[in-house]
Amino acid sequence: MTKSEASAGKPPLREQRETCWKLRDEYFSCLETLSVFDPTKVDTDELIKTLVKKSDCWKKKSSYENACITSWVDYFNKRRALEIRQRQISADAKKRSDGESESK
Repeated sequence: MTKSEASAGKPPLREQRETCWKLRDEYFSCLETLSVFDPTKVDTDELIKTLVKKSDCWKKKSSYENACITSWVDYFNKRRALEIRQRQISADAKKRSDGESESK
């Protein structure tokens, strides 16, 4: 989907949505190979940005951002960051719970 189509208020076609999701998943997978789990930090943390720029992930980021509506990119990135935080909190709670069970 082009940015002009998005700004014209035309909803993306099924093929465009599928392309967006595919490129998003490829980008997020690429970030994981670099141990970067929060895509929102790519633009705000200079060390992470440099790491991503040196890898193939920077091209994947560009493809993802060009294929998806800007509001979708923002949503997907924030949702990804939230999911990662929730998983970490859940894992930490489980560790504490397991530790308490063993001490009884």
